[in-house]
Amino acid sequence: MSENVKAFVNPKSGSIRITGTVEFVDADGNVTSTVENPKFCGCGHSEEKPFCDGAHKEFTQKRE
Repeated sequence: MSENVKAFVNPKSGSIRITGTVEFVDADGNVTSTVENPKFCGCGHSEEKPFCDGAHKEFTQKRE
């Protein structure tokens, strides 16, 4: 796993982008998947929750 993982939060959409390799674990601590540079939904509009699918773009453009 990357030593320099960073998280970025988009202040308009609330989406969270993580750079680096992320391991997802279950309640027992077993790695269930490994993802490179995941982006998580923060607006609630994504059809791919918990991942971001870009749906916030339409939502944030309406607010500007």
